[in-house]
Amino acid sequence: EIGDFSARMFALLAAASSVATSAPMAVDPVAQRTPFHIPPHGTGAAALQAAYRACSESCRATAQCGSWDWDPSTNLCHHDELVLSESSGASDNNGLSSGPTVDGASWLSFARPPPTPPPTYDPVMQRLIAKYETERNATCAQVVPHVPTLDATDAAAFMTAYQGFMGNTSEAPVLAAAQKLLTPTLDAFLSLPDSFTPATGLDAAMVKCAVMTQAQRGEARGSKSPDQHLLAVFASQGAAAEALVDKLLGDAVLMRDYLVAGGPAVSGGVNGHYGEAMGIYTNLTGASAALRAAAALRASRVETAPGTPWDDRSPDTVLHRLAIGVSLALAVPIEHRYAKTLPNASAYVDPVARYLHYETRYLAGDLDPAFPVLTSFELAHTMDSDATEDDMNWLRAALGNYRPDEIALSYHWRYAWSVHSDVAYGDSTCSHWQGVCNGHYSDIPVGGDVCGGRAFWGRFTRKGFGVPTWGATEHGHAAMSSWTPTGWNVMLGSDWPWTWWGTRGGEDFYLEVETRENRSEYQKVLRGAWVGMARGDAPINQNWHAKIPNMYTPNNGQGGLWPALMLYKAKLVANHTVPMNRTIPAAGNSKIEALIARYSVPLPPPAPISTDSAGTIVIPAAAFASVVNESAQRAGSLGTAPLYNATFVAMPSFDQGEQLLSYPNASGSGAITYKVTAPTTATFYLTANFTTFHMNQDLNVSVNGGASMSVPVYYTVGWWNQTQPVAVPLTQGPNTLTFSRNTTRELVFKEFFLYTHKPDIPPPPGNYTPHPDPSPSQYIEVPASTTCFKQGIEAVPEYLCKTACQALGFQSAGSVNRPNISGCFVETTGPSTGKCEFNTNATATCDPPCTLDGSVVRSLCIRN
Repeated sequence: EIGDFSARMFALLAAASSVATSAPMAVDPVAQRTPFHIPPHGTGAAALQAAYRACSESCRATAQCGSWDWDPSTNLCHHDELVLSESSGASDNNGLSSGPTVDGASWLSFARPPPTPPPTYDPVMQRLIAKYETERNATCAQVVPHVPTLDATDAAAFMTAYQGFMGNTSEAPVLAAAQKLLTPTLDAFLSLPDSFTPATGLDAAMVKCAVMTQAQRGEARGSKSPDQHLLAVFASQGAAAEALVDKLLGDAVLMRDYLVAGGPAVSGGVNGHYGEAMGIYTNLTGASAALRAAAALRASRVETAPGTPWDDRSPDTVLHRLAIGVSLALAVPIEHRYAKTLPNASAYVDPVARYLHYETRYLAGDLDPAFPVLTSFELAHTMDSDATEDDMNWLRAALGNYRPDEIALSYHWRYAWSVHSDVAYGDSTCSHWQGVCNGHYSDIPVGGDVCGGRAFWGRFTRKGFGVPTWGATEHGHAAMSSWTPTGWNVMLGSDWPWTWWGTRGGEDFYLEVETRENRSEYQKVLRGAWVGMARGDAPINQNWHAKIPNMYTPNNGQGGLWPALMLYKAKLVANHTVPMNRTIPAAGNSKIEALIARYSVPLPPPAPISTDSAGTIVIPAAAFASVVNESAQRAGSLGTAPLYNATFVAMPSFDQGEQLLSYPNASGSGAITYKVTAPTTATFYLTANFTTFHMNQDLNVSVNGGASMSVPVYYTVGWWNQTQPVAVPLTQGPNTLTFSRNTTRELVFKEFFLYTHKPDIPPPPGNYTPHPDPSPSQYIEVPASTTCFKQGIEAVPEYLCKTACQALGFQSAGSVNRPNISGCFVETTGPSTGKCEFNTNATATCDPPCTLDGSVVRSLCIRN
């Protein structure tokens, strides 16, 4: 009932003063301030909770609470200089003071912090601010006389219903009140023919007013004051920058395209950096002839077909939309995720390089088939990746090598399924492998990560192939959301009401993407929003909730009449919009489309084992003869997820031919056999052409049932590589090669080679080939009278302690700081018998037998 009001605040308040139960308001005779009287609801924290509830519920519903007002923009109950705030518990006392006793009542008051003094500007900024404010006011004034007058009684009824709806009651009264205002007269105004050209048209004035208003309001960063007058800030860089702003303000169609695309956005909220966006767009058009042609085509359609939908989806103008998306997404620079490993000049995403990267990859057919029909809004949510272009090139090549089946999925998990298959959940193990993780996105699958890193990886995979995503933060969790031709979906987390990204709630974002699918109605919502800015209405809080989840603070009921009305028009439109189903055009050069087509038909028989002119026997990995103890299958149409019931899976390769996925599961890794005919009895040299995203994997081979030999596989970072040669004896005629594994992460094989002479294959980096993690049988619990060191065997390192505990049947309790026994240990007596921990205290020593809180402890070791 009281939202997120901190329990710590209640404790502070209760400790500061006893709370009286008398009812009349009184005057604090010391400070001469009207205090907030605590109603008679008990004493201490319970009374304060009741008081807060009474103020917040009453004030939010009626915009006043006695002589107290509710400020919806700040979520504060206040009176004169006093404040009772939901967020007060996040800091110290927040001006908390205990007033004297008056008329038998004790009072609590909050002193409102003094207002932040206005910034001081130099003469250049003062001139530019005055210039743009004069122009903005004049432009917005041109709009207001054309706006139809809403019925005052109906408007008041709507605002009362809107401000009173907190997500814990039916929303029907608000929707009904909105419908009374959405009259045919208003609909006719919102449906007027386009008037972006000439520059004197009403639409031209509305978009200019909207752009200048957003820039004037500026960017709010958390709890800080907004950075305002952003056009003036940009123009103050010099005459060229000022000329760019003037050019933008004279181009109504470009301003419309910016607004339709959602405007420059940082962490989910509009920020108003239109000057920077214009500068980027100008640089992009100078860098690409293909873009200039697409922009000219788009402009000609505006001139010759003024009724063309604003939210363009035409494949032949996608490069214009791509440039709009880049300029908006990067109007505020985005720092590369691994910026510390890059040269200073590369720490931030380069907008020109980002645009040219996607233009080149699109024209080469490397991106998703849906890319050419994405809107500028969707492309802005594709261009905001914090990856380098090199990392995105690596992703497309490496995922194509390693898991083409995860590219051939249906849209919901296409590309991003690798979060499940290859990013182990848990703290990253990168710190255990010196030099293996080197500041690239490949660090995430090799090291694993918790929910945040997994969500970053998922977004990276989608954006890298040209599919839009939006972040999805949740309480105590990081998820993601992404576009598909049939709508946006939350992935790796709960549904939209439980998500937010920056200052924007998931429900607001999802409402927008739903409404956008009804393009004619969405244009009306946009026009109404522009009217609100022309009138000077306060914006809504984008973190509202239609149905408030537990532990979420409602931010409903904020903003002026027109922004609120357009919010509910959007809700009414979304309720009647046909579900999204974007048509994907056939693209002759799409490599993704060609791969999906190969997965949609039965897999052809594998290429046969052959011998080349040098006598090398080439064994296609898919040409296996049999599988031992486990099973194999040949991949076909995969649907939503590549879930296999076999430990070996033959599948089409991304480029040509086939490959074999070694897909270990809980029942084991199995073994697979090939039948090879040797021309003579001799020693051959075996290598495997393979790839993997993972460290510490193994591969063993047995020839004709003989002793098992290790084939030295290693971490290939997703590239195809050959192992170092292993000498194997073959007899003239038929031979069997049986490959087996003990480790449990995926390896992928293209072919095996049997050379007649030892080939010279460059060795991998030494740090890419550490020994695999021990098998469960290699862990041992030594007697209490000794240690791993005394036994001459290896101590279990911290990152393997949990695995060792579980392998020996103990309960892992994580890592702790203990005074004596070192390393990984288990308590063997007392109430904590079976409790297994790792001691992070590197200086701890003990002469065994060792005890901890009276319990005898024993070390866990590895039989090495």
